[in-house]
Amino acid sequence: MVRKTLFAGLAVSSVLGLLAGCSDLTTVVVPAESEIEVPGAGILAGNPLVASDVFPAGALSEALAQSIAQTFDTAGYNKDAVDSLTLTRLTMTVIDPNEGDRQLRGLGFVEALTIAVSADGVDAVIAAQSDAGAFDGAPGPVSYDMPVTNNELVGVFKAADQMNMDADLEPSEPPQFTTTVKFETELTIKVNVVGALGG
Repeated sequence: MVRKTLFAGLAVSSVLGLLAGCSDLTTVVVPAESEIEVPGAGILAGNPLVASDVFPAGALSEALAQSIAQTFDTAGYNKDAVDSLTLTRLTMTVIDPNEGDRQLRGLGFVEALTIAVSADGVDAVIAAQSDAGAFDGAPGPVSYDMPVTNNELVGVFKAADQMNMDADLEPSEPPQFTTTVKFETELTIKVNVVGALGG
């Protein structure tokens, strides 16, 4: 399991800026994206690296954290103004999977993936979890929308100054060719407008 720390304060500019001029708006969807590069095992046999060595689990966790952390800040935001915080989208997409008319790259190097959010003194909450067999095949699917649990994260958000992102990865066989994967995430935030503006 890999853990990445996220700040637990919502960016005033990204949330309050959207609320300004629209007093009835209480729900904001904040998208973000990032990429990781997974090294290829090469076409020659005898590569001594096992899947867990080739797959950059730390880079995966960091990419996801960077993606989601774009919506987080420590700018003294009033946590009581946030009524709900959920991860509502996590999509993995292989960049340039094809060469010529052949698909050479996919997500088949992943066996299973679970994303959870936690904080010190608070139990981890699973935010997204892959389905069994979702990445089967060689080279595997080009894109995958991870099923999100819609579990509420606001309790974790309010419990501590920092939230932790845990990426529990079970790797499969390493990819034959270097593979770049884009992660797209969406956080859905329900804000009490009066509380947000009142600070």
